[in-house]
Amino acid sequence: MFEWLKKAPPPPPAGAVTRDIDESGCRVRLDLTPQVLALDIPEETTPFEDGEPLAAVPQAYGFVSASMLAIRAKLFDDGLYAAAELAAQERKAPLLRTLAAVAPVVAAAARLGGLDTPDSADAQRITRAFLASEIDSKPIGFYTWSDALRRVFQQDRLLQQELSAADAAALAAAVASEPAYGAYLDFVARLTNPLVPEKPDLLKPGGAFFFPPSRAHETDLIKRLHGNAPIPDGFSLADEMIQRLRAGTLDLAPTDASGWYDRQTWALEALVLLEKMPEGARLRINAGYRRQLDDLFKAILALTRETHAKQLEIPRAGCGPPGREIVLHVEPALTVEPLAGYYERRAQSYDFVRGVLESIAPLTSMRRVTAAGPVVRPLDEELAEIATVFRGAAAVARHELGMAVAGPDADVFRRAKHDADDVRMMVPVFFDRGRGKLKVWAVLGWATRTLHVSFAKPPVAHVLKGRARIEWSRAWRQIAYPVFAEAYVSRLLDRDEFRAHCDRHKTRGKIIENL
Repeated sequence: MFEWLKKAPPPPPAGAVTRDIDESGCRVRLDLTPQVLALDIPEETTPFEDGEPLAAVPQAYGFVSASMLAIRAKLFDDGLYAAAELAAQERKAPLLRTLAAVAPVVAAAARLGGLDTPDSADAQRITRAFLASEIDSKPIGFYTWSDALRRVFQQDRLLQQELSAADAAALAAAVASEPAYGAYLDFVARLTNPLVPEKPDLLKPGGAFFFPPSRAHETDLIKRLHGNAPIPDGFSLADEMIQRLRAGTLDLAPTDASGWYDRQTWALEALVLLEKMPEGARLRINAGYRRQLDDLFKAILALTRETHAKQLEIPRAGCGPPGREIVLHVEPALTVEPLAGYYERRAQSYDFVRGVLESIAPLTSMRRVTAAGPVVRPLDEELAEIATVFRGAAAVARHELGMAVAGPDADVFRRAKHDADDVRMMVPVFFDRGRGKLKVWAVLGWATRTLHVSFAKPPVAHVLKGRARIEWSRAWRQIAYPVFAEAYVSRLLDRDEFRAHCDRHKTRGKIIENL
């Protein structure tokens, strides 16, 4: 007994990351500092690929997956962006009324936006041609929530079309004395991303846009690879992004010019490059879990793109002590998927968008918008809360990996509800001129995979009370996640249309086959 005590490890130092276990009269303190966890998803736990019907809403589990947090963020982001759109519309409406007398295209767009502006034969012709193009004019995502949002979508998308030389020249002269024009372009460039072109020139021949769309990493990539070249069979833009991220030839780090969308996309990089994140040193993952993270990257990127669907470009491409010894079976204690880098970057994106929104209105006076209307709480409070929830998720993940002691943000995360929702949708990424079809990213529904968690390197155990022998065990967690697809479609479907399609065809294969 003396020798056993002599060889016992020293107690963990003050401030160490520890976990206490009280069981069967024994108390054991685990020093998590050296701990390394192994995350494995067995090959057989991918039932949706075998034709199992997908769920519209995931089953609730005690374990909080990154998917669940991402969906909470998606629902919040839609409401935030909707509120920003309505506030921005109030500020730019006087500008559009003034310019409606200058150019028929502005008059046409303003009337689509619900503004009372002069009508003309030219404005009617422009409107008919625009509405005939479903890719450009059909509201999708949260823009279907209300007539006001539908009008903003169509108004601004019409003004993203290339201008005629006459309209461009007339508008260039008119906006020279309108500071509201430049202020709005600066706002959308920060709310989504830099514009295409980044510095619009209304006098530039063959490429003038009144409200230019915003660039994105995926649209830059498709234009660079296949802007004027045929797109090969089997090409997946999302898979191409993942391959280039791992190869180091695609960098998602935001620049000083980047908007909110770049920062949201950069947060997702932490899923694909998990081994390069600080928590990567504490994890060992198998091929199945790596594919799970790739699938999650693609699904969340598609959902994030849908939030920004109106503003983002759709390019045309292609071509011990005495007593009885107790055996304690100790398994890893994960309550949240250990992806701290993703959670922290997501929190930083909310810090950024707070500054963007404060440039147009006090956040205490703004309310997030839902399909049922504005919520009661001020956007200022909700933004602070969701940023804290993501920082709390990062703090809990780091604590459970043995990287740092959890702080007060962790308590906010643990108290929060983590409900998911129906997020089935499709969003366009580019139009393939060779095939005459639209390439979309789609989320088809929810499926579940089993995650096995074990100790690649266990923590150090200190027996504080009783006689205990530790046996390290494996744990499992159910991960609900959104199922992603990249597909060609002949017709763009809004959320209601697409969800009806998924309800009708149910399985991944049938949903894609019948698009």
